[in-house]
Amino acid sequence: MNNPKPTLITLDNLSKAYTEAGRSHPVLETITWNFAEGEFVALFGKSGSGKSTLLNLISGIDKPSAGSVRIRQNGRIADITGMSDRERTLFRRVYIGIIFQFFNLIPTLTVLENVTLPLELAGRGRQSRVHASELLERVGLGDRLSTFPDKLSGGEQQRVAIARALSHDPLLILADEPTGNLDESTGDSVLSLLLELTRDAGKTLIMATHAPEIAELADRVLHIERGKLVANS
Repeated sequence: MNNPKPTLITLDNLSKAYTEAGRSHPVLETITWNFAEGEFVALFGKSGSGKSTLLNLISGIDKPSAGSVRIRQNGRIADITGMSDRERTLFRRVYIGIIFQFFNLIPTLTVLENVTLPLELAGRGRQSRVHASELLERVGLGDRLSTFPDKLSGGEQQRVAIARALSHDPLLILADEPTGNLDESTGDSVLSLLLELTRDAGKTLIMATHAPEIAELADRVLHIERGKLVANS
């Protein structure tokens, strides 16, 4: 009998609402859920259902209206909702990697500099360029280190974004529609690369997506419906 994987992330009665013109608009309501170490979770939902909001709450980019997000790191539990903005930023630099649909590469930095930046921000400057170069070699861009993002195809830019997200060896990878801005063939290639790299490194991957084929690859499939998190039946 296999031992269950330890829990990495705990969401406890997590809610998020936005206020506009004096009225509250709930997006997520009292979500309680656990995510295990090393699992790949595919997160589905209609546009505007709250997928990106949930990823932002887990990463600490946004704060919930109620409830908490706890992440286990180095044998301790960190309640990121109780942290200051600066504390959440520092936590994210060390423990979380994020992949965006529109890449979010810094246009004035080269490919190598984009991937090296998270390492430098996390205080790992000494060997950062060597490590970043090795990672870019693995994603097939070892010959594009000095290239700027505007000279890359969409698929190449997303490969840089994947390398950047993994560069500082985070516990958790959050991917928000990582293939949504790519054609089908390029998207399949990028997805295969992302899964290979995260599984080889034993990372937890939570991916917001509309792509039905991803459901077959995930360890768990979740849906956001009317502000609630629901497991695939």
